[in-house]
Amino acid sequence: MIRPFKTLCGLLTAMLLLTSCLKSDDDNISTLSSDAAITSFSLGTLNRYIHTISSTGADSIYKTTIAGSDYKFSIDQENHRIFNADSLPTGTDVEHVLCTVSALNNGAILLKSEISDTLFYFSTTDSLDFSNPRELHVFASDGSAEQVYTVNVNVHQEEAEKFVWSQHSKSNEIAALESMNAVSFGGSLYVYGVKSGKTVGYVTSDGETWTSLAEIDDAKAYQNMLVRNNVIYMIANGSLQKTQDGKTWEVIKNDVAVKQLVASSYTELYALSTDNKMMVSSDEGQTWEEDELDEDISWLPTEETAYVCVPLRMTAYADYILLAGTSPTISSISSVWRKIVEYDLQGLEDKWVYMERTDDNRLALPQLFHLQLMAYDDGVLAFGVKDGSFSSIYQTRDNGINWKKNSKYQLPEKFNGNVSSFAAATDGNEIWLLSGSTGEVWQGHLNRLAWEKKE
Repeated sequence: MIRPFKTLCGLLTAMLLLTSCLKSDDDNISTLSSDAAITSFSLGTLNRYIHTISSTGADSIYKTTIAGSDYKFSIDQENHRIFNADSLPTGTDVEHVLCTVSALNNGAILLKSEISDTLFYFSTTDSLDFSNPRELHVFASDGSAEQVYTVNVNVHQEEAEKFVWSQHSKSNEIAALESMNAVSFGGSLYVYGVKSGKTVGYVTSDGETWTSLAEIDDAKAYQNMLVRNNVIYMIANGSLQKTQDGKTWEVIKNDVAVKQLVASSYTELYALSTDNKMMVSSDEGQTWEEDELDEDISWLPTEETAYVCVPLRMTAYADYILLAGTSPTISSISSVWRKIVEYDLQGLEDKWVYMERTDDNRLALPQLFHLQLMAYDDGVLAFGVKDGSFSSIYQTRDNGINWKKNSKYQLPEKFNGNVSSFAAATDGNEIWLLSGSTGEVWQGHLNRLAWEKKE
Protein backbone atom coordinates (compact mmCIF):
# COMPACT_ATOMS: atom_id res chain seq x y z
CA MET A 1 0.00 0.00 0.00
CA ILE A 2 2.98 2.32 0.27
CA ARG A 3 3.54 2.89 -3.47
CA PRO A 4 -0.12 3.77 -4.35
CA PHE A 5 -0.23 6.24 -1.48
CA LYS A 6 2.98 7.95 -2.49
CA THR A 7 2.03 8.00 -6.15
CA LEU A 8 -1.35 9.54 -5.26
CA CYS A 9 0.39 12.18 -3.16
CA GLY A 10 2.67 12.98 -6.09
CA LEU A 11 -0.26 13.23 -8.45
CA LEU A 12 -2.19 15.53 -6.11
CA THR A 13 0.87 17.73 -5.79
CA ALA A 14 1.16 17.88 -9.55
CA MET A 15 -2.48 18.81 -9.96
CA LEU A 16 -2.14 21.67 -7.46
CA LEU A 17 0.80 22.97 -9.44
CA LEU A 18 -1.13 22.64 -12.65
CA THR A 19 -4.02 24.66 -11.27
CA SER A 20 -1.89 27.79 -11.31
CA CYS A 21 -0.09 26.91 -14.54
CA LEU A 22 -3.30 26.38 -16.51
CA LYS A 23 -4.78 29.80 -15.64
CA SER A 24 -4.49 32.36 -18.38
CA ASP A 25 -4.30 36.12 -17.87
CA ASP A 26 -8.08 36.44 -18.10
CA ASP A 27 -8.45 33.74 -15.41
CA ASN A 28 -10.02 31.18 -17.77
CA ILE A 29 -9.07 27.53 -17.29
CA SER A 30 -7.56 25.76 -20.31
CA THR A 31 -9.02 22.46 -21.55
CA LEU A 32 -7.50 19.48 -19.73
CA SER A 33 -6.13 16.50 -21.67
CA SER A 34 -6.14 12.75 -21.01
CA ASP A 35 -2.92 12.16 -22.98
CA ALA A 36 0.40 11.64 -21.19
CA ALA A 37 3.75 11.74 -22.99
CA ILE A 38 7.20 13.32 -22.73
CA THR A 39 7.94 15.26 -25.90
CA SER A 40 11.48 16.60 -25.35
CA PHE A 41 14.51 16.13 -23.10
CA SER A 42 17.75 18.12 -23.11
CA LEU A 43 20.74 18.78 -20.88
CA GLY A 44 22.20 22.09 -19.77
CA THR A 45 25.87 23.00 -19.37
CA LEU A 46 27.94 20.11 -18.00
CA ASN A 47 31.28 19.95 -16.23
CA ARG A 48 33.97 17.71 -17.70
CA TYR A 49 37.13 16.62 -15.86
CA ILE A 50 40.08 15.68 -18.06
CA HIS A 51 43.10 13.73 -16.86
CA THR A 52 46.45 14.69 -18.37
CA ILE A 53 50.10 13.81 -17.89
CA SER A 54 52.66 16.60 -18.14
CA SER A 55 55.99 16.38 -19.96
CA THR A 56 57.60 15.52 -16.60
CA GLY A 57 55.17 12.64 -16.02
CA ALA A 58 53.08 14.37 -13.36
CA ASP A 59 49.34 13.65 -13.27
CA SER A 60 46.90 16.51 -13.33
CA ILE A 61 43.16 17.05 -13.80
CA TYR A 62 41.56 20.16 -15.20
CA LYS A 63 37.92 21.14 -15.51
CA THR A 64 36.14 22.38 -18.57
CA THR A 65 32.51 22.63 -19.63
CA ILE A 66 30.52 21.24 -22.54
CA ALA A 67 27.11 22.23 -23.90
CA GLY A 68 24.68 19.44 -23.14
CA SER A 69 22.38 20.75 -25.85
CA ASP A 70 24.92 19.56 -28.43
CA TYR A 71 24.03 15.96 -27.53
CA LYS A 72 20.56 15.18 -28.79
CA PHE A 73 18.28 12.83 -26.88
CA SER A 74 15.97 10.37 -28.60
CA ILE A 75 12.56 9.50 -27.18
CA ASP A 76 11.30 6.01 -27.90
CA GLN A 77 7.56 6.45 -27.34
CA GLU A 78 6.81 2.77 -27.88
CA ASN A 79 9.22 1.47 -25.24
CA HIS A 80 9.22 4.65 -23.13
CA ARG A 81 13.00 5.15 -23.30
CA ILE A 82 14.95 8.42 -23.40
CA PHE A 83 18.63 8.20 -24.37
CA ASN A 84 21.49 9.93 -26.20
CA ALA A 85 22.90 7.85 -29.05
CA ASP A 86 25.94 10.13 -29.21
CA SER A 87 27.53 9.52 -25.83
CA LEU A 88 28.91 12.37 -23.74
CA PRO A 89 32.72 12.62 -23.62
CA THR A 90 34.61 10.60 -21.04
CA GLY A 91 35.02 12.46 -17.75
CA THR A 92 31.67 14.28 -18.01
CA ASP A 93 30.03 14.81 -14.61
CA VAL A 94 26.50 13.40 -14.84
CA GLU A 95 25.91 13.39 -11.09
CA HIS A 96 25.09 17.10 -11.13
CA VAL A 97 22.91 17.69 -14.17
CA LEU A 98 20.45 20.41 -15.09
CA CYS A 99 17.88 19.30 -17.63
CA THR A 100 14.79 20.57 -19.39
CA VAL A 101 11.83 18.25 -19.98
CA SER A 102 8.58 18.97 -21.79
CA ALA A 103 5.31 17.03 -21.71
CA LEU A 104 2.34 16.85 -24.03
CA ASN A 105 -0.45 19.32 -23.24
CA ASN A 106 1.29 20.63 -20.09
CA GLY A 107 1.28 17.26 -18.38
CA ALA A 108 3.00 17.06 -15.00
CA ILE A 109 6.47 15.46 -14.88
CA LEU A 110 7.83 13.88 -11.71
CA LEU A 111 11.12 12.13 -10.97
CA LYS A 112 11.30 8.90 -9.03
CA SER A 113 13.68 8.84 -6.07
CA GLU A 114 16.86 6.77 -6.43
CA ILE A 115 16.24 4.97 -3.11
CA SER A 116 12.45 4.72 -2.83
CA ASP A 117 9.19 4.94 -4.76
CA THR A 118 8.69 8.58 -3.85
CA LEU A 119 8.00 10.91 -6.75
CA PHE A 120 9.32 14.46 -6.81
CA TYR A 121 8.34 17.39 -8.98
CA PHE A 122 11.47 19.11 -10.26
CA SER A 123 12.39 22.26 -12.15
CA THR A 124 15.13 23.25 -14.55
CA THR A 125 17.10 24.63 -11.61
CA ASP A 126 17.27 21.28 -9.80
CA SER A 127 20.64 19.48 -9.96
CA LEU A 128 19.98 15.81 -10.66
CA ASP A 129 22.05 12.62 -10.60
CA PHE A 130 21.89 10.67 -13.88
CA SER A 131 24.88 8.42 -13.25
CA ASN A 132 22.37 5.54 -13.24
CA PRO A 133 19.12 5.13 -15.21
CA ARG A 134 16.31 7.23 -13.75
CA GLU A 135 12.53 7.07 -14.03
CA LEU A 136 10.40 10.00 -15.16
CA HIS A 137 6.64 9.81 -14.57
CA VAL A 138 4.38 11.99 -16.68
CA PHE A 139 0.72 12.55 -15.79
CA ALA A 140 -2.00 13.73 -18.13
CA SER A 141 -3.24 17.20 -17.29
CA ASP A 142 -6.67 15.81 -16.31
CA GLY A 143 -5.02 13.21 -14.04
CA SER A 144 -6.50 10.24 -15.90
CA ALA A 145 -3.29 8.73 -17.34
CA GLU A 146 0.32 8.09 -16.36
CA GLN A 147 3.35 7.01 -18.39
CA VAL A 148 6.76 5.98 -17.05
CA TYR A 149 9.97 6.67 -19.01
CA THR A 150 13.47 5.36 -18.29
CA VAL A 151 16.21 7.92 -18.90
CA ASN A 152 19.75 6.80 -19.77
CA VAL A 153 22.43 9.48 -20.01
CA ASN A 154 25.26 7.71 -21.83
CA VAL A 155 28.89 8.67 -21.26
CA HIS A 156 31.87 7.27 -23.12
CA GLN A 157 34.06 5.18 -20.84
CA GLU A 158 37.03 5.54 -23.19
CA GLU A 159 39.00 8.61 -24.20
CA ALA A 160 38.08 9.58 -27.74
CA GLU A 161 41.63 10.45 -28.84
CA LYS A 162 43.34 7.44 -27.28
CA PHE A 163 44.81 4.77 -29.54
CA VAL A 164 44.49 1.27 -28.08
CA TRP A 165 45.96 -2.06 -29.14
CA SER A 166 44.66 -5.58 -28.51
CA GLN A 167 46.61 -8.77 -29.19
CA HIS A 168 45.19 -11.80 -30.97
CA SER A 169 46.34 -15.38 -30.58
CA LYS A 170 49.76 -16.00 -32.06
CA SER A 171 49.60 -17.37 -35.59
CA ASN A 172 51.79 -20.24 -36.70
CA GLU A 173 51.07 -19.28 -40.30
CA ILE A 174 52.35 -15.73 -39.86
CA ALA A 175 55.30 -16.90 -37.75
CA ALA A 176 56.56 -19.03 -40.67
CA LEU A 177 56.84 -16.07 -43.08
CA GLU A 178 60.37 -14.84 -43.65
CA SER A 179 59.11 -11.46 -44.88
CA MET A 180 55.66 -10.18 -45.82
CA ASN A 181 53.20 -7.58 -47.08
CA ALA A 182 49.58 -7.07 -46.07
CA VAL A 183 46.49 -5.36 -47.46
CA SER A 184 43.00 -4.92 -46.01
CA PHE A 185 39.79 -4.70 -48.02
CA GLY A 186 36.29 -6.13 -48.11
CA GLY A 187 36.32 -6.83 -44.38
CA SER A 188 39.33 -9.18 -44.61
CA LEU A 189 43.07 -8.97 -44.12
CA TYR A 190 45.27 -10.55 -46.82
CA VAL A 191 48.89 -11.36 -45.96
CA TYR A 192 51.46 -12.56 -48.46
CA GLY A 193 55.05 -13.47 -47.70
CA VAL A 194 57.90 -15.75 -48.60
CA LYS A 195 58.19 -19.29 -47.26
CA SER A 196 60.51 -21.99 -48.53
CA GLY A 197 61.31 -20.02 -51.67
CA LYS A 198 57.67 -19.39 -52.62
CA THR A 199 55.13 -16.64 -52.04
CA VAL A 200 52.31 -17.92 -49.85
CA GLY A 201 49.23 -16.12 -48.66
CA TYR A 202 46.68 -16.19 -45.86
CA VAL A 203 43.41 -14.38 -45.25
CA THR A 204 41.51 -13.67 -42.03
CA SER A 205 38.41 -11.74 -41.09
CA ASP A 206 38.91 -11.85 -37.32
CA GLY A 207 42.67 -12.12 -36.72
CA GLU A 208 42.24 -15.57 -35.18
CA THR A 209 41.44 -17.98 -38.01
CA TRP A 210 43.71 -17.99 -41.07
CA THR A 211 42.83 -19.57 -44.42
CA SER A 212 45.56 -20.56 -46.85
CA LEU A 213 45.61 -19.00 -50.32
CA ALA A 214 47.16 -20.23 -53.55
CA GLU A 215 50.96 -20.52 -53.59
CA ILE A 216 52.96 -18.57 -56.16
CA ASP A 217 56.22 -20.08 -57.35
CA ASP A 218 58.14 -16.82 -57.05
CA ALA A 219 59.83 -15.76 -53.82
CA LYS A 220 59.68 -12.07 -54.75
CA ALA A 221 56.06 -11.86 -55.91
CA TYR A 222 54.78 -10.60 -52.54
CA GLN A 223 57.01 -7.52 -52.91
CA ASN A 224 54.99 -6.47 -55.97
CA MET A 225 51.50 -6.40 -54.50
CA LEU A 226 48.86 -3.70 -54.58
CA VAL A 227 45.07 -3.45 -54.48
CA ARG A 228 42.63 -1.57 -56.70
CA ASN A 229 38.85 -1.90 -56.35
CA ASN A 230 39.08 -5.07 -54.23
CA VAL A 231 41.38 -6.80 -56.74
CA ILE A 232 44.93 -7.84 -55.79
CA TYR A 233 47.63 -7.39 -58.43
CA MET A 234 51.10 -8.96 -58.41
CA ILE A 235 54.02 -9.45 -60.76
CA ALA A 236 55.11 -13.10 -60.55
CA ASN A 237 57.71 -14.76 -62.74
CA GLY A 238 57.71 -11.71 -64.99
CA SER A 239 53.96 -11.69 -65.65
CA LEU A 240 51.29 -9.36 -64.30
CA GLN A 241 48.52 -11.26 -62.51
CA LYS A 242 45.35 -10.48 -60.58
CA THR A 243 42.95 -12.19 -58.17
CA GLN A 244 39.71 -11.32 -56.41
CA ASP A 245 39.86 -14.04 -53.77
CA GLY A 246 43.52 -15.05 -53.49
CA LYS A 247 42.67 -18.58 -54.64
CA THR A 248 42.53 -18.16 -58.41
CA TRP A 249 45.04 -16.00 -60.27
CA GLU A 250 44.56 -14.69 -63.80
CA VAL A 251 47.50 -13.68 -66.00
CA ILE A 252 46.98 -10.26 -67.62
CA LYS A 253 48.16 -10.02 -71.20
CA ASN A 254 49.82 -6.64 -71.43
CA ASP A 255 51.51 -4.74 -74.26
CA VAL A 256 54.41 -3.40 -72.17
CA ALA A 257 56.63 -5.41 -69.85
CA VAL A 258 56.49 -4.02 -66.30
CA LYS A 259 58.89 -5.07 -63.59
CA GLN A 260 57.58 -3.30 -60.47
CA LEU A 261 54.10 -2.24 -59.37
CA VAL A 262 54.24 1.19 -57.77
CA ALA A 263 50.76 2.45 -56.84
CA SER A 264 47.10 2.55 -57.80
CA SER A 265 44.24 5.02 -57.87
CA TYR A 266 40.50 4.47 -58.28
CA THR A 267 40.90 4.11 -62.05
CA GLU A 268 44.59 3.51 -62.76
CA LEU A 269 47.58 1.27 -62.08
CA TYR A 270 51.16 2.56 -61.98
CA ALA A 271 54.32 0.55 -62.58
CA LEU A 272 57.96 0.77 -63.63
CA SER A 273 58.71 -0.76 -67.02
CA THR A 274 61.69 -2.97 -67.71
CA ASP A 275 63.35 0.02 -69.43
CA ASN A 276 62.89 2.17 -66.27
CA LYS A 277 59.96 4.37 -67.22
CA MET A 278 56.97 5.29 -65.08
CA MET A 279 53.94 3.73 -66.74
CA VAL A 280 50.17 4.08 -66.24
CA SER A 281 47.31 1.77 -67.19
CA SER A 282 43.60 2.57 -67.07
CA ASP A 283 42.37 -0.87 -68.24
CA GLU A 284 43.55 -3.15 -65.42
CA GLY A 285 47.08 -3.53 -66.76
CA GLN A 286 46.35 -4.60 -70.35
CA THR A 287 47.74 -1.49 -72.05
CA TRP A 288 50.30 0.94 -70.70
CA GLU A 289 51.61 4.36 -71.61
CA GLU A 290 54.40 6.48 -70.18
CA ASP A 291 53.30 8.73 -67.33
CA GLU A 292 54.56 12.28 -66.78
CA LEU A 293 57.09 13.22 -64.08
CA ASP A 294 58.14 16.72 -63.06
CA GLU A 295 61.67 15.54 -62.18
CA ASP A 296 64.16 13.02 -63.55
CA ILE A 297 63.08 9.45 -62.91
CA SER A 298 66.32 8.83 -60.99
CA TRP A 299 64.69 10.70 -58.11
CA LEU A 300 61.78 8.27 -58.02
CA PRO A 301 61.76 5.74 -55.14
CA THR A 302 62.49 2.22 -56.33
CA GLU A 303 63.22 0.40 -53.07
CA GLU A 304 61.31 0.10 -49.79
CA THR A 305 58.38 1.76 -51.54
CA ALA A 306 54.89 2.26 -50.15
CA TYR A 307 51.91 4.32 -51.21
CA VAL A 308 48.45 5.48 -50.16
CA CYS A 309 45.57 6.71 -52.26
CA VAL A 310 42.83 8.85 -50.70
CA PRO A 311 40.07 11.13 -52.00
CA LEU A 312 41.32 14.67 -52.49
CA ARG A 313 39.77 16.87 -49.82
CA MET A 314 39.14 19.89 -52.04
CA THR A 315 36.88 17.93 -54.40
CA ALA A 316 34.94 14.69 -54.51
CA TYR A 317 36.14 13.97 -58.03
CA ALA A 318 39.87 13.40 -57.59
CA ASP A 319 42.31 11.02 -55.89
CA TYR A 320 45.49 12.01 -54.11
CA ILE A 321 48.32 9.49 -54.34
CA LEU A 322 51.33 9.66 -52.03
CA LEU A 323 54.34 7.52 -52.95
CA ALA A 324 57.44 7.21 -50.78
CA GLY A 325 60.54 5.09 -50.53
CA THR A 326 64.27 5.02 -51.10
CA SER A 327 65.89 6.61 -54.15
CA PRO A 328 69.55 6.03 -55.08
CA THR A 329 70.02 9.76 -55.69
CA ILE A 330 68.67 10.94 -52.31
CA SER A 331 70.44 10.26 -49.04
CA SER A 332 69.18 10.27 -45.43
CA ILE A 333 65.55 11.01 -46.22
CA SER A 334 62.80 9.24 -48.15
CA SER A 335 61.90 10.30 -51.64
CA VAL A 336 58.25 11.44 -51.49
CA TRP A 337 56.11 12.03 -54.58
CA ARG A 338 52.48 12.90 -55.11
CA LYS A 339 49.99 12.73 -57.92
CA ILE A 340 46.47 14.12 -58.27
CA VAL A 341 44.19 12.04 -60.46
CA GLU A 342 41.19 14.09 -61.48
CA TYR A 343 37.86 12.89 -62.80
CA ASP A 344 35.96 16.15 -63.32
CA LEU A 345 38.36 17.79 -65.82
CA GLN A 346 38.76 20.99 -63.80
CA GLY A 347 42.39 21.53 -64.76
CA LEU A 348 44.12 19.96 -61.74
CA GLU A 349 47.64 18.75 -62.44
CA ASP A 350 47.83 15.12 -63.44
CA LYS A 351 51.52 14.25 -63.21
CA TRP A 352 53.90 12.91 -60.59
CA VAL A 353 55.42 15.75 -58.55
CA TYR A 354 58.52 15.39 -56.38
CA MET A 355 58.02 16.97 -52.95
CA GLU A 356 61.42 18.58 -52.70
CA ARG A 357 63.33 18.34 -49.44
CA THR A 358 66.89 18.70 -48.21
CA ASP A 359 68.73 16.04 -46.25
CA ASP A 360 68.80 18.21 -43.12
CA ASN A 361 65.07 19.00 -43.15
CA ARG A 362 63.85 18.05 -39.68
CA LEU A 363 60.28 17.41 -40.84
CA ALA A 364 61.20 15.21 -43.80
CA LEU A 365 60.32 11.52 -43.72
CA PRO A 366 63.54 9.62 -42.90
CA GLN A 367 64.68 6.64 -44.91
CA LEU A 368 63.06 3.55 -43.40
CA PHE A 369 63.50 -0.13 -44.15
CA HIS A 370 60.28 -1.88 -45.20
CA LEU A 371 58.36 1.38 -45.09
CA GLN A 372 54.68 1.14 -44.13
CA LEU A 373 52.23 3.90 -45.17
CA MET A 374 48.62 3.97 -43.99
CA ALA A 375 45.89 6.53 -44.59
CA TYR A 376 44.34 7.06 -41.16
CA ASP A 377 42.16 9.72 -39.53
CA ASP A 378 42.50 12.37 -42.25
CA GLY A 379 46.25 11.94 -42.39
CA VAL A 380 48.93 9.42 -43.32
CA LEU A 381 50.97 7.35 -40.86
CA ALA A 382 54.43 5.99 -41.62
CA PHE A 383 56.84 3.72 -39.82
CA GLY A 384 59.50 1.14 -40.56
CA VAL A 385 62.95 0.11 -39.36
CA LYS A 386 65.85 2.48 -38.80
CA ASP A 387 69.26 1.49 -37.46
CA GLY A 388 68.05 -2.05 -36.74
CA SER A 389 65.06 -1.05 -34.60
CA PHE A 390 61.46 -0.11 -35.24
CA SER A 391 61.12 3.60 -35.86
CA SER A 392 58.67 6.00 -34.29
CA ILE A 393 55.35 6.45 -36.06
CA TYR A 394 55.33 9.59 -38.19
CA GLN A 395 52.22 11.43 -39.29
CA THR A 396 51.54 13.93 -42.04
CA ARG A 397 48.38 16.03 -42.11
CA ASP A 398 49.45 18.23 -45.01
CA ASN A 399 49.55 15.59 -47.74
CA GLY A 400 53.16 14.54 -47.26
CA ILE A 401 54.88 17.90 -46.93
CA ASN A 402 55.81 17.62 -43.24
CA TRP A 403 56.15 14.47 -41.15
CA LYS A 404 56.00 14.64 -37.38
CA LYS A 405 56.24 12.10 -34.60
CA ASN A 406 52.83 11.85 -32.95
CA SER A 407 52.86 10.50 -29.38
CA LYS A 408 49.24 9.41 -29.84
CA TYR A 409 50.42 6.66 -32.17
CA GLN A 410 52.82 4.13 -30.70
CA LEU A 411 53.59 0.52 -31.49
CA PRO A 412 52.22 -1.83 -28.80
CA GLU A 413 54.35 -1.70 -25.68
CA LYS A 414 54.64 -5.50 -25.62
CA PHE A 415 55.14 -5.91 -29.36
CA ASN A 416 57.94 -8.41 -29.95
CA GLY A 417 58.29 -7.82 -33.65
CA ASN A 418 60.83 -9.15 -36.10
CA VAL A 419 62.46 -6.23 -37.92
CA SER A 420 63.12 -8.46 -40.94
CA SER A 421 59.56 -9.74 -41.26
CA PHE A 422 56.58 -7.55 -40.40
CA ALA A 423 53.65 -5.82 -42.07
CA ALA A 424 50.89 -3.35 -41.29
CA ALA A 425 47.60 -2.52 -43.00
CA THR A 426 44.41 -0.63 -42.27
CA ASP A 427 40.79 -0.59 -43.35
CA GLY A 428 40.47 3.04 -42.26
CA ASN A 429 39.29 2.24 -38.73
CA GLU A 430 41.44 -0.68 -37.57
CA ILE A 431 45.20 -0.99 -37.98
CA TRP A 432 46.68 -4.48 -38.21
CA LEU A 433 50.26 -5.24 -37.20
CA LEU A 434 51.90 -8.63 -37.82
CA SER A 435 55.30 -10.14 -37.17
CA GLY A 436 57.06 -13.13 -38.68
CA SER A 437 59.10 -15.41 -36.41
CA THR A 438 57.03 -14.49 -33.32
CA GLY A 439 53.66 -14.86 -35.08
CA GLU A 440 52.24 -11.88 -33.23
CA VAL A 441 48.99 -10.37 -34.51
CA TRP A 442 47.85 -7.02 -33.14
CA GLN A 443 44.79 -4.92 -33.88
CA GLY A 444 44.52 -1.27 -32.90
CA HIS A 445 42.27 1.73 -33.35
CA LEU A 446 41.65 5.28 -32.32
CA ASN A 447 38.66 5.07 -29.98
CA ARG A 448 36.78 7.81 -31.80
CA LEU A 449 36.99 5.98 -35.11
CA ALA A 450 35.82 2.73 -33.53
CA TRP A 451 32.78 4.53 -32.11
CA GLU A 452 31.96 5.98 -35.52
CA LYS A 453 32.19 2.52 -37.08
CA LYS A 454 29.76 1.05 -34.53
CA GLU A 455 27.31 3.88 -35.01
